[in-house]
Amino acid sequence: MSHFKLYEIRGAQYYQQLGLTSFCLYAPNARNVWVILTAYGSEQKRIEMIRTDDGIWEAVTDQARPGRTYLYLVHDCHGKQMLRTDPVSFSVTHIPEVDQIHSIVHDETVYQWNDRQWIEKRRRTNPMKSPLSIYEIQVKSWLSSTRHSLQYRQIADELVKYCQRMGFTHVEMYGILEHTGEREYGYQIANFFAPYRHNGRCDDLKYLIDRLHQNDIGVILDWVPTHYHNYHKHQNYSFSLHNYDGTDMYARSPSPWGTLYFDFDKEETRQLLFASAMYYIDRLHIDGIRFDAVSGMIRRNNTDIPNAIEFLRKLNHTIHEHYPGVLCIAEESDGYPNLSQKMEFDLKWNMAWSYDMRNFLRTPYAERSQHWQSKVLDKFHYARWSPDKMILTVSHDDTDRSDCVLLNCVSHARDYEERFSDLRNFFAWQRCSPSRGHMIHMGDEIAQPTSWYQRFRQNLSSMDWSLSDSDSLHGRIQQCVRDLNHLYIQYPQFWEYGEEGYSLIYEYGPNLIIAYHRGIYNHRRIGVVHNFGNRGFEKYNIVLSSSDPNVTRIERVEEIFNTNDQKYGGSGAYLNGEIRMNMNHNRDVTLQLAIPPLATVIFQEHLK
Repeated sequence: MSHFKLYEIRGAQYYQQLGLTSFCLYAPNARNVWVILTAYGSEQKRIEMIRTDDGIWEAVTDQARPGRTYLYLVHDCHGKQMLRTDPVSFSVTHIPEVDQIHSIVHDETVYQWNDRQWIEKRRRTNPMKSPLSIYEIQVKSWLSSTRHSLQYRQIADELVKYCQRMGFTHVEMYGILEHTGEREYGYQIANFFAPYRHNGRCDDLKYLIDRLHQNDIGVILDWVPTHYHNYHKHQNYSFSLHNYDGTDMYARSPSPWGTLYFDFDKEETRQLLFASAMYYIDRLHIDGIRFDAVSGMIRRNNTDIPNAIEFLRKLNHTIHEHYPGVLCIAEESDGYPNLSQKMEFDLKWNMAWSYDMRNFLRTPYAERSQHWQSKVLDKFHYARWSPDKMILTVSHDDTDRSDCVLLNCVSHARDYEERFSDLRNFFAWQRCSPSRGHMIHMGDEIAQPTSWYQRFRQNLSSMDWSLSDSDSLHGRIQQCVRDLNHLYIQYPQFWEYGEEGYSLIYEYGPNLIIAYHRGIYNHRRIGVVHNFGNRGFEKYNIVLSSSDPNVTRIERVEEIFNTNDQKYGGSGAYLNGEIRMNMNHNRDVTLQLAIPPLATVIFQEHLK
C-alpha cells in the first residue's frame, strides 16, 4: 500500500497558516477536470486542475475557505462532462435549491479532542480480555425520525446516559457513512469518508465519539468495504464513485443489494478503502471496525478472491500495529475457515448461533429435546473450541420485519408472559454462554412489538420510547437486560478469558436443563443454569464431580441472579434464598436448588 493515509493528500486540504486549499483527485483517464466552487448550488468560480504523470489532478486556491461547498467537473475519457462530489470528502451537505449533495472544505485543526485518557487506556488494554457489551444503533433513527433528523451533537448526551444506565460498554453505529436515501438502512454507500449528511458534519461526529469516550464508552463503526452505490442522480451530476473518469475505476460485478461489488484486483480500490478505514480510526478515534458482508468480499461463485483476502490481512495487520486496542470484527456468513489466522481478525459475529438459538426457542416445548444436541450442546462446544473468537449477536438484520420482532422470533408460546420468559432466558443465554462478548440491536432491549424498520419506514423513531422504563413487561425486560449487562461487567469470570473460562457441569436433554461454570476470579466461581422447558423444579440436584479440582474448595453457594424475579416480569417463584450443598463419600458435591420454568439461575461459589 503506497500511502495508507491517502486522506492526508487527497480531497480538499486546507492549510490554515497559508490560507490556501489544495485539491487532489485521482482520475487517470479524464481529459480535463475543474474545481467548481459553489454557493446555494450555483457555480461561483471555476478552477482548472493540472494533471500529473500518475493520473492525479491538482489545484491550489485561496478562495476555498473552510465551509465552502464544491464539486469537480470531470470531462471523462468519452468526452462527457459531469459534476461529481469529491470521493475523499470529509463532509458533505444537501443543497435543497438544486437537490444535490456537495462536498465541503474542512479544516482538520478546528476540533480539539478531549479523550486522551481513553485513547491511552485503549492502547494499554487488551480488548480480548475486557468486557464487550455492544448496543447496535442506526444513529439517524435511534432518537428521532429521519424527517426530523437530530445532529450527532444533539444525541450525544442522551446516548451516553442510556449506555451508562443500560450497561453497554460499546456502541456499534451503522448508517454513519454517507449514503443515498433517508429511508435506507445506510448500506448504499456513496462516500467512504464523509459522515451521513443529515446528522451533521465531520466535527459533529467527532463530538459524539469524544463524548462517548469521555464516559468510558467505545465506538465501533459498521464499515461497508464490499460494495458501493453505483447509479447517477442524472446525466450531468452524480455523487457515486461509478465511472468517475469514464472507466470502471472500482467496479467488478453487480451485487445482490442493487450495488456494485468492489474490484480488489484494482490498486485504486485497495488504496481508497484502506484509507477510509484508517481515516476513521486515525482522525475520528473509532475503537473498532465491523467489516460488513465479508463473505461477498473474499469469495464469489465458489472461488476465493486472493487480492481481497490479502487486502484484509494487510489492513488488519496495519491497524493492530499502529493502533493497539482497536478491534477488527468480521461479519461473515458462509463459514470461511479460520478468519482470525488468515486475515488477522480479532472477532467474528456468530451468526449461526443467533439463527439456531432463535429456531430452538421457536420450537414447541415438547419437541425441544429432539434438537438438544444440535441446537444447544453443539453450539456451546463450537463456541468453546472454534479457532475464531466469537461475539453472540442479534443485529438489525435479525429483526427488520414486522413478523420477526424479537418477542415473536424467540418463542412459540401464545401466552404473552411465557413469550417474555423465553425472551429473558434468551438474553441470559446470550450473556452467560461462552463467547468474547454480545450485541443487541436498538429496540430489542424493550421487546418492542413493531420492528425497528417498520417504525423507521413510517417516519418514527426506530425505538418505541413509550415502552422504555414503563411498568409493563416491556419495561421490566429492559430492566432484566440492564441488570444482566451490569452483572456481566461486574464479574470478570464472564469476559477475562472469554470462552476459555467455560466448563460444562451438567446437561439433561429430557428436562431441557444445562449448567456450566464460567471461570474463577478473586476466589469466586460463577455457575449458570438454564431451563429451556416450561416445567419448574422446587428441588433439583446438580452434581459437581470430584474430578473438578475446585470442588473441595467450595465453602458456600449463593444465587446472584434469577430471570424469574418479579421485578423482571417473572412469577417470583423458585427463587433460591439458600442453595444447599452436600458431599458424598466419593467427594462429589451435590447442589440442591430451585429452577424456575423457562428461566436462568446464576450462582456464585465462594472458594477457600
